[in-house]
Amino acid sequence: MATQQVLVVRIAFGAIKYALIDASDRTEHGHGKAHGISTAAGEVLHTVAGHTFEVENELPDYETALNLILKMIHSHCGEVEISAVAHRVMHGADLFTQPTLIDDEVIVAIERLAALAPSHNLAAAEGIRAAMKLLPDLPHVAIFDTAFFHDLPPEVSTYALPEEITKKLHIRKYGFHGTTHAYVSERVSLLLGHDEIRQIVCYLGKGSSISAVAAGRPIEVSTGLSSIEGLPMRSRSGMLDPGIHNYVVSQTGMSLAEFTRILTENSGLYGMTGHTDMRKIWAAADAGDERSNLAIDLITHRIVSYIAAYHGVLGGAQAISFTGSIGENDYRLRKKVCDRLECIGVEIDTETNARTNSETTSRIISVTASEIPILMVHQRDAVAMARQTAELLGWGSKNQTPPTP
Repeated sequence: MATQQVLVVRIAFGAIKYALIDASDRTEHGHGKAHGISTAAGEVLHTVAGHTFEVENELPDYETALNLILKMIHSHCGEVEISAVAHRVMHGADLFTQPTLIDDEVIVAIERLAALAPSHNLAAAEGIRAAMKLLPDLPHVAIFDTAFFHDLPPEVSTYALPEEITKKLHIRKYGFHGTTHAYVSERVSLLLGHDEIRQIVCYLGKGSSISAVAAGRPIEVSTGLSSIEGLPMRSRSGMLDPGIHNYVVSQTGMSLAEFTRILTENSGLYGMTGHTDMRKIWAAADAGDERSNLAIDLITHRIVSYIAAYHGVLGGAQAISFTGSIGENDYRLRKKVCDRLECIGVEIDTETNARTNSETTSRIISVTASEIPILMVHQRDAVAMARQTAELLGWGSKNQTPPTP
């Protein structure tokens, strides 16, 4: 039988995350990470069936890193043969609203959109070129982070700016983390047995965003033109008064680019506490650190504010879910948020909420009497991307089989 193994690749900030997914049954045959790219201290960590293999090696570029990843896959994943490669691309703007088969023109277009996501799109394009060089006979597919939100209602996607500016520069709310929001909202519908559900998805991780989804269609999202807007994240500021930019630049003498770097790399939870790990922030808060306590209160307030607003936008949410590394693992934050939502009938099950998470278990964490079910849903972006790749390539069709490597 023809293989349906998809190598899912996500490249950003000098690192590569990857997973090998069988698109036919959504099983994972291995995953890993290469980091320290463009340094002399590179490293690849490859995990198969709970066992992690580590190789330290100089990784001067993405091609070298990907080549080492492929060698480790072939060494540790048995007779598995890769049939396609799926690439996560941060920004597709209005050009790419669906998974797209990659050719030279697509790569050039991704690079042209780099002004909207400089560090992400340029790295993705470089990584795609490297992967296509190493695996030239396989189909390569781009999965765009913004695609799920491409048809937001105009009253949601439009900024109140002069039309000549927004049209010329393609300024609108694009939304991010779309693969996660699409997958999780679908999972919630399946878990609750209700296709037409009105729901709120809270993706809380390194990046964070909240969306409102009605009958599978997104109608609001907290991120905007860029991924900085919305919730405070691990190192990103989240929503700011635009006047702060001009004030800081005028008062400090730093450039707009320098301040933007602060907003993306040195703000959010890290900027407030010096930590990006919520476990360390909770530990510091428990020890009486005021800034850590403030950071927890601030992120709780922002999450509650978005949920309350989207509850109104939806005409009443019928489910609220938490996903992402923080959303799935920080039971204290989930409880703190849900306690603030008692006014809309939310009641969390303290014991179920605090139960240690399994990597594959999604569950309802509210009591039966809760007017709105609360769920914890395991994030599986790689599976979602592999499935989208298979659908684009027609592997579900009886007349279409994956290429022979």
